[in-house]
Amino acid sequence: MEQLDNYFRAIGVLPPLPPANAHVQPAPTASSYDDDDGAAAPATYDYDSDDDYIGTSLRAMETDARQRPSPGCTDAVARAALVPWMHDFARHFGVGQDALHRAVSYADRFLSARAVTATGADDIDDDDYQLRLLGAAAVYAASKYEDSRDTAPRMMNARDIATCCRFAASQEVLDAERALLAALGYRLDGPTAHTFVEHFTRRHVGQEVRRRAHAIADSFLFDHRCVKLLPSAVAAAAVLLARLCLEPAPHDREQVRRWSRELEGLTGYKPMDVYDGLDCMYNMLPDDPGFDISPLLFADPIPS
Repeated sequence: MEQLDNYFRAIGVLPPLPPANAHVQPAPTASSYDDDDGAAAPATYDYDSDDDYIGTSLRAMETDARQRPSPGCTDAVARAALVPWMHDFARHFGVGQDALHRAVSYADRFLSARAVTATGADDIDDDDYQLRLLGAAAVYAASKYEDSRDTAPRMMNARDIATCCRFAASQEVLDAERALLAALGYRLDGPTAHTFVEHFTRRHVGQEVRRRAHAIADSFLFDHRCVKLLPSAVAAAAVLLARLCLEPAPHDREQVRRWSRELEGLTGYKPMDVYDGLDCMYNMLPDDPGFDISPLLFADPIPS
């Protein structure tokens, strides 16, 4: 009966259990970010009770070790083959980026607990077959989890998945999904970088900053180095880089000071806290951004 309840929670029929470390203190009170039209928003604002509760819960959940992959145990070669395949698979079935982020987190957690080897061969041998079966099951489970919160469920079923991916039978997809859920302990509700980009940009951030931050965080999914970072740190680095791309003024001390103050108020992170993610994302930009990341961002606070 307990296992059945866990499965119902995993697919959203029953509400999730509270996180084990719900006593974690809330993130620092956020300040505002400037709007895209250049008008400065108020320097600080108070969270309402709902925002405060959401922020506290998300931070507690992302540090729950039971919902985190083990970076040193994840097969980087297998992941490099799997994530692009999952991306294409998700696009084929019209699955959104929110579910893809969640699916990749499921796969990362699974790969850190169990070895699935990718050979890179053109033909589908047993290892590649099992890897793709894992990816399909992860996207399927994540899609159903997100569907439980959406008003327009995505059209996806095990039979179509088996046909599309040339799996032996739809039952094989269902069995893989059940094995995945059991390996994850039926804990599927942890926040992702996508979750945190949405949360950090919910106020006083223009749509272009949000769109660019999501695009940057999406691209970082493909990099194995993201596994070791907390989702909130990935999202904070993406928001900062999005702002830098839209307003490149790396040597303007006043601008840099404003960026640092706003980032900390918005996300609870200082630029130095997200240096690793920011540096990786900057080097992954597809085109020359036309600016360098200024060392001033990581210097001690400039006296007013």
